[in-house]
Amino acid sequence: MTKRTGILGMTRGGPDFRIPPSTPGGGAWRYGLALPFQAAHGLAAISCNIRAGFHDFEGGNDVILFSDPADIHSAQTVPLNRNQAERHPRTGQPAIMVKYPAHIGFVPFGAKRADGTPHPGAGIGFGLTEVVAWPVGGEVEFRGPDHYEYLELQQYSYDGKQFRVLRSEHVEVGELLSGWTLYGGPLSNAIPDGDDLLFAMAGGKLDRRGWFENRPAQGVGAGVTRWRRGQEGWRPVSFTPVTGWDRSMEPSLIRDTDGSFLFCARLSGRNAIRVWRSSRGDKTWAKVIEVSGMTGFGPMTLNQALDGTPYVAANLYDVLLHPLARRFRARENSAGVIRGGPAGREKLCIWPLSSDRTYLETPVLVRDAYAEFGPAPSGDTWNIDHPSALTVQLGDHEWHNIMAMRICDHGEVAPIWIHHGYSPAPQSGTYIEEAISAGEPIPVWNF
Repeated sequence: MTKRTGILGMTRGGPDFRIPPSTPGGGAWRYGLALPFQAAHGLAAISCNIRAGFHDFEGGNDVILFSDPADIHSAQTVPLNRNQAERHPRTGQPAIMVKYPAHIGFVPFGAKRADGTPHPGAGIGFGLTEVVAWPVGGEVEFRGPDHYEYLELQQYSYDGKQFRVLRSEHVEVGELLSGWTLYGGPLSNAIPDGDDLLFAMAGGKLDRRGWFENRPAQGVGAGVTRWRRGQEGWRPVSFTPVTGWDRSMEPSLIRDTDGSFLFCARLSGRNAIRVWRSSRGDKTWAKVIEVSGMTGFGPMTLNQALDGTPYVAANLYDVLLHPLARRFRARENSAGVIRGGPAGREKLCIWPLSSDRTYLETPVLVRDAYAEFGPAPSGDTWNIDHPSALTVQLGDHEWHNIMAMRICDHGEVAPIWIHHGYSPAPQSGTYIEEAISAGEPIPVWNF
């Protein structure tokens, strides 16, 4: 008799992390986008971004370690970085260097190789943060020729008692890996491959014929970097393009149950789920799924359930109805086609991949914010977005597939020209839920 596999559903609890301990007096900081990783035997962690203002004005990152999501008060919080004031390197203007999400590659403390020998990188990892210059008191980052960003590369350790930031480096986007211009922006943390770590990133070849906010107008896509630990810590040693030069961003990567790799990336302005597969290591890729029209125009991630079932998490395309929809103007795409929206981020779904990985199964509703919370306090919509999941071992020594997601009132994060910055709703924060599946657990790490 064939053993049953597949995703059965998802838990639906309240916010797990809301207000950072370091929030300034009278401030309205909130935790938001979060990416899970394994810190040690029985200890999970998330790298959690802080929203410090309206729209995309972030405030830095914390690592939060926990062994039981139901006892969140016992979690340990470790600051990684915060915004800092600097002079714009080209204009000399005062600037705030805004720290976006920290994307992490980490070998858990106590991890072993497949043959049972100690992993040489156990308890050591890295983090990569995209840092963007904003005018002091400005409503949006510097744009056009004044746009400036760099990467903050950090090295981490965990010794069974304390998570530490060992070192932080300022790295220009064209200097992280020779021959490539690489950016942050993945929506999953790194996965193991032998003694190395594989990390999805956006990047490409620098093309000086045209610029888009100081990024090349051509030659940009998403792919896989291989990271290796050396005398200077973790560094990338290669980049393999996957999507082609189509401006794909926010990629995610998993290893399938047969040892092959699966890759997904968001294509700005299109609501298509696209999945690539590589059956021969991380170097040769082929697109196996492309389905349009089901998702909203927001973040999506490729994840893996406890039993190994791959699934894509994204917002369901959901046309707003009267009276709320009257506030929004229908927009045209680059081809002059008006989309039947606007489409918000109020419903989050997961689409399991078929057993042969060539199509999407029937989606499962994860959360419906309007049904749970009613109308958003601002009169706008809710956001349930940036889902990212990982199978981790918790304090009960069992494996769990946890998904981190951000929930907030869209009025809190909308551009200033749409809303003038609403206060955080009581529901706003980072949520940690668990995907329930039918099959036997497949561990990510060997302890």
